[in-house]
Amino acid sequence: MKKLYTLSIVLLTSLSFGQTPISLIGVNVPYTEDFSGMGATETAFIPGWTAINVANGATLTMAVTNGAANSGNVYNVGATGSEERAFGTLADGTTIPALGAVFTNNTGGTVTKISIQARMEQWRESDNEMANETVAFSYSFDATSLDNGNWTSVTALDLKEKLTTVNTNNAVNGNLAANYTNMSNIISGLNWANGTNLWIKWTDASDPGSNGLYAIDNFIISVSEANLGLKQNAIAGLNMYPNPVSNGTLYITSNSSEAKSIAVYDVLGKQVLNTKTSSSSVNVSNLKSGVYFVKITEDGKTDTKKLIIE
Repeated sequence: MKKLYTLSIVLLTSLSFGQTPISLIGVNVPYTEDFSGMGATETAFIPGWTAINVANGATLTMAVTNGAANSGNVYNVGATGSEERAFGTLADGTTIPALGAVFTNNTGGTVTKISIQARMEQWRESDNEMANETVAFSYSFDATSLDNGNWTSVTALDLKEKLTTVNTNNAVNGNLAANYTNMSNIISGLNWANGTNLWIKWTDASDPGSNGLYAIDNFIISVSEANLGLKQNAIAGLNMYPNPVSNGTLYITSNSSEAKSIAVYDVLGKQVLNTKTSSSSVNVSNLKSGVYFVKITEDGKTDTKKLIIE
């Protein structure tokens, strides 16, 4: 299963698999994914995420398991009936999964540093204690899918086998502290241009014997540093209220009477509102309850704020 493969971040302008890129809209505005949106039975990928069989490049059909599965595939994995889920992989002789996601730089500038955090959960033991399995992470700026492009490895984000001394090949509970590992890394020295895409991936491989099942959970990516074309955090006297919003109207004011462009994104990076206002009020009545990020642009300056809709 895993010896020094790569997880990649790809920069692209066209996507295979019909992927809709996840939008990153500002510095320190995170995208988070705990995969619980898949529910206990869903086999569709979370928007922006996909998986292939490296052996032939075909998109995999995700299956559901509690760790009992022992055939090569990607999995919606969690305790039976539980809404707490993770995105998992298990390799065998014919199926070598690679799973990952694609992101668009919509910060307005060139990103030079990103931060990635995640939790590796082991949901099935291997039967070979002599092989310490690894699902390798990499990123790319010229890929257009998970199976092309040039990829750069980041070993700090590899999914590494936790239960290295067991060989019974049994299902285990990946939510138990003994079976998961938290990971984090800052990737610097990037030149990720505004409006282009970044792919990341974890690539599995088939080790001798029956392989373990390893999953990603509690994933967070954020832009840590960028050379911004628009000046950030510079709108004088900017105020956004009320927050939380409960009556469908948001007010955005500043020291200037210039019109403001307002873009609202959900926590998946999807733009859900795009408008321009010369008054202070913005109609957000169509937004469902939840957490959003509001990108405000005025007179060549931009700022991003968190919004809660009740």
